[in-house]
Amino acid sequence: MMKTFKKANNDVTTTTDTTTTDTATTVLGKGIRIEAALLSGEGTIEIEGEYDGEINIDGKLILAKSGRINGNIKTKTAYISGNIEGNITCTELLHIKPTGRIIGDIESASTLMDEGAIFVGYSKMSSSTSNTPPRFDAPPRFDEDEDEDE
Repeated sequence: MMKTFKKANNDVTTTTDTTTTDTATTVLGKGIRIEAALLSGEGTIEIEGEYDGEINIDGKLILAKSGRINGNIKTKTAYISGNIEGNITCTELLHIKPTGRIIGDIESASTLMDEGAIFVGYSKMSSSTSNTPPRFDAPPRFDEDEDEDE
């Protein structure tokens, strides 16, 4: 069963597909600007417009190249192609795409930053709520004295 809610201008869409999952996908369309104290919920949110305020999503945040967020964010996973001014916490993955720009502190279990991405702030790696990444042995140490000529 599929339920769809659309505004007349098709800029905001919420879709729930109860046959596969119980999560919703919400799109904040390009050209739309929202100012709010808090945006929260479960599922996926895709922002193509501008959002001022805090975001707390138990799911996935997708910030399009045209998207801008001014505020702090907490989510499981985030894919950033637009601009963020604020701190972001991801319990699983933060992926900053080539056009992504974050001005603020980040905390995540795993961070991927593509060439061209911009990040200005502090970064903290935290433990994941899902699988723990594998441990790697320390790289071998080279004794500098062995390579010197006498």
